[in-house]
Order: sequence, then C-alpha cells, then structure tokens
Amino acid sequence: MNLWQRLEDRGREELKLGQSWYLYAVDLDKSGFGWAEVKFARKNTQGMYVTADSVWRNIKYFDLR
Repeated sequence: MNLWQRLEDRGREELKLGQSWYLYAVDLDKSGFGWAEVKFARKNTQGMYVTADSVWRNIKYFDLR
C-alpha cells in the first residue's frame, strides 16, 4: 500500500467518511511536524470529482511514512 492509499484510509477513518469519498488532494507538511492537509470529494457518474461537495482536514501522517 502506498502513502496515498494510507492517507486516504486514515482520512476516511478520522473524518468518519464512507467508501464513496475519495482523496483528491494532499498537502504534506514541509515543517516536519507530520501533519497533512487532506481533501476528500465524491465522484459523479462519469468518475469526476465533485469538489463543490468536499471535506478537508489536517491529519497526522508521520507514522504512515
């Protein structure tokens, strides 16, 4: 499992999101404190992200590297 998949799993868990939510953007902390800003959105019927209905949060990721 790569880092993107681990961040997606951690984000879904912390945000209490179901499998219909997908990670579409990540901003990893450059200061070294181990935080990442993750953004989730659902996909429409064509497989495109619907970012108007999105959720974001900062999560710890230092233990996922």
